[in-house]
Amino acid sequence: MIYFNGEFIPLTQLKIEPSDRGFLLSDGLFETMRVYEGEVFCLEEHYTRLQKGADTLKIPLPLKLKELNDILSKLLQENNLTNKNATLRITLTRGAGPRGLLPPSEPKSTIMITAAPLSPAEHLSLKLHICTKTRRNEKSPLSNLKSLGYLDNILAKMEASEHKADDAIMLNTKDKVACTSAGNIFIVTHYNTVITPRIEDGILPGITREFVIEHCKKNKIPLIEKELTIENILDAKEIFITNSVLEIQPVAMVNNQPISDGKIGEITIKLKELYKQETKKTKKISIASNEKQYQNPALLVNNFDKMANTEGSSVQPIHIMPEGEKIEFKQ
Repeated sequence: MIYFNGEFIPLTQLKIEPSDRGFLLSDGLFETMRVYEGEVFCLEEHYTRLQKGADTLKIPLPLKLKELNDILSKLLQENNLTNKNATLRITLTRGAGPRGLLPPSEPKSTIMITAAPLSPAEHLSLKLHICTKTRRNEKSPLSNLKSLGYLDNILAKMEASEHKADDAIMLNTKDKVACTSAGNIFIVTHYNTVITPRIEDGILPGITREFVIEHCKKNKIPLIEKELTIENILDAKEIFITNSVLEIQPVAMVNNQPISDGKIGEITIKLKELYKQETKKTKKISIASNEKQYQNPALLVNNFDKMANTEGSSVQPIHIMPEGEKIEFKQ
């Protein structure tokens, strides 16, 4: 079963308008979430990012957080995924429209949500390849959105596969490291400092990325956001990548060159343990008791915006939600 524009229907009954702009022009957004034993992880953070993207593209988001929470719970139940590990994907498009690029003045959004079972990942160390065929455009506002247009990432993933690698490291137009085809990238230096590219280097503000930033601060692990070069990657003591499905995944090799001794590093292990502990704490959102927290998604959005707009040197400060706020990063 899937959720499609207000209804729960079998996948075989799905009918998409031939003029849907998501189908024709990739005019839309998506979010992918992990479910641990039937509990959606970091739903409010994913919702906030989706809302920010929808606001940027001026696509109406037809669901409030409480409505979405109820829909996801029912969808998991309809697919016999209650108390199981799974993934959920929300796809939001601008909906049907006339021919041409200019969208309709009053679009009617299309929203589809799917659920699928997920086996626990083996968490093997990855082999990465530095992509040469395409670049991330750090000047484009789309680089910070989870948009449906993923052809650059697909080309990068294909190139990695051709080189017998698991994923590709994507550079931006300045030849600085941005991300992988499907995740954020971190290195650990020989001084045990964690470094990750800045938002303005053309990356998606990942939910799991925020978990790492927050928990490095809590555990007094030095972390900075700055430009990374290929040389920094190849000289790293540890490398790991993050996304909501893979969680925190160690890297053993880049361009067939082993990273350090090829084993999982101490800081990577520590962060993986912290992440695992957090997923075990996951509980269903109680909208009634937390409604005030979720009414203002700008709280979380402002955190991303601060990182993206920080002026000064290439080394950027870490911006964390103030202690007084009640929204916590959990991924």
